[in-house]
Amino acid sequence: MNEFVSFDDLTAEALDAADDRIAEINRQIAAARAGEQSPETALSEIRGLANSLKGVGQTYGISVLRVLSHRLEDYLAEVKDLSDAVLDDVQVFADRTAEALETHLKASADEIAQFVRRLPAKGSAGFEVSDVRVRDIEVMLVMEPSTATRFVTRELQECGYRMTNVWSTIDAFQLVPHIRPDLVIVSNVMRDLTGVDFCCAIKAMPSTKDTLVALLTSERRDNAAFKALPEGVPVLSKSSRFGDDVTRVFSDLGLL
Repeated sequence: MNEFVSFDDLTAEALDAADDRIAEINRQIAAARAGEQSPETALSEIRGLANSLKGVGQTYGISVLRVLSHRLEDYLAEVKDLSDAVLDDVQVFADRTAEALETHLKASADEIAQFVRRLPAKGSAGFEVSDVRVRDIEVMLVMEPSTATRFVTRELQECGYRMTNVWSTIDAFQLVPHIRPDLVIVSNVMRDLTGVDFCCAIKAMPSTKDTLVALLTSERRDNAAFKALPEGVPVLSKSSRFGDDVTRVFSDLGLL
C-alpha cells in the first residue's frame, strides 16, 4: 500500500476543507437574513469558520487563503451587530475567497495584495465606515489587544484609512509581504520582538525593505534604543500628541 500522499491529493483535501467552510459561511448568512438563526449565533459561527479557514491556509501553505481569512477574522473582531450591511460585507469576503481559491490558488504576493484591496474596509463597534470617505490606503497596526490599540485603530479609521490589526510581530512578518500595506505601524512593546527590532528586520529583508514603517511608543523620543532605528523610520507618540504626529508623519510619507 502506498503511504505517500501526493501534492495534488493534499491540494484537493485543502480545497475540499475550504469549500466546506465557505459553504457554511454562506449558509449562516442566509439563515441570519431569513431569521432562522439568531444574529449572535450566526456571528459566533462565522467567526469560528473564519478562524478555521485561516487554519486550513496555514496547515496547507495556501498564502491567499491565510491572508484573506485573516482579514475576515479581523473585520469581525469588533462587530457587535450582525446588520444587513455586515452580512453584505461577509458575503463579499466569502465570494472573494471562493474566487481566489478557484482562480488564484498559487497567487503571487502582488495578486494577493490586489485581492486584499477588493475586500470591505473593517469598522469598529459604534463606528460606521460609511460616515467617512474610505481611502485606498492600507495601514497595518502591529499591536497587542488593548484599549490603546482600539483607540489608535479608531483614530485611523476615522481618517478613512483601511485598517488591518495584527497582534504579534511573527504574524506580521508573514502578512506584510502579501498584504503589501502602504504603512506598517508597530508598537515598541511587543512580546516576540520589540518594535525597534521589527523595524530593523522589515527594512533589512529584500521582500519588505521598501515598506513604510513607523514606531509607536510612549517613551521619550530621545530614548537611546531608538538610535538603532533605520534611517527614515518615524516615531509616533502614544500621548495627546498622537493626532498631530499622525498628521505630520502621514504628510511626510505622502499618505494624506
